[in-house]
Amino acid sequence: MKTKITALAYSLLLLLSFSSCSTFLTPAIMGNNMGYLPRAMGADSIKTLTHVSASYAGSVSPDGGIDFELGMVNISRAKTFEKSNVSYGVFAYTGTSSYGDINKNALENSSDDLPYFRKSIRGVGLRFSTGLHSTSINGNTDFRFINLENALSFEGGDYTKFRQEVYSSKIPDYVAVTNRKVLWTTGLSTEVIWRARRAHDIRHAFRLFIGGTPNFVNSFRYGTSAAEDIKGKNSIGWVFNYFLSVKRFSLSYELANNVNFGNKISLGYAFQ
Repeated sequence: MKTKITALAYSLLLLLSFSSCSTFLTPAIMGNNMGYLPRAMGADSIKTLTHVSASYAGSVSPDGGIDFELGMVNISRAKTFEKSNVSYGVFAYTGTSSYGDINKNALENSSDDLPYFRKSIRGVGLRFSTGLHSTSINGNTDFRFINLENALSFEGGDYTKFRQEVYSSKIPDYVAVTNRKVLWTTGLSTEVIWRARRAHDIRHAFRLFIGGTPNFVNSFRYGTSAAEDIKGKNSIGWVFNYFLSVKRFSLSYELANNVNFGNKISLGYAFQ
């Protein structure tokens, strides 16, 4: 699955607002931190929903040079009111980051680049969303037309330590690195969710989030050549979700260009 995710990411790298020829050492969770938070529909008799899920996520850094592979667990709770909704949750993740070719001797690397590495990742985070919605007359569709969403992530592991070491030393010419361990991403989303006319336990949803991580670009140090590539860049990106719910079981697919380019698939279960 990692191969497929990475191949898809490379095919769409031209869409990245952060893309360049330089190597960017970014936090691993970027591109996978704005996950979907399931909520009850306006016409449901039970308005409170607790949801647990497990996710497999893959992503690449803006330049396509660093691969990230993550396993995630997510727990959220949501409350739906007549015209508004609120949801919040926690998540934890672990995985690996890798760069370069292990078959190439590190001595072949010049000061322009980094040697091969494969390092561990771990972290935890919080998510929060609140918004307004309207329900169709027949109760089969909710238009969640505006939602304010936030994610606060805390990242650790060997890869984070490596970023900090590179940040504190002489930066290779074609490298840009941030030492950020705490990340706050915020923005707005819009969503439509509907249930089958004759089978209300089957639901489909599409969500689009647009937002960024304040002052993220200013947290980078970079080499001489990378300075030109990072000029004028920003962290504004998007996340697109498809969500399917059948009775209490759910499947979510996520595609994101949120600094890193990410793909994520999640399987979940709801408690009402």
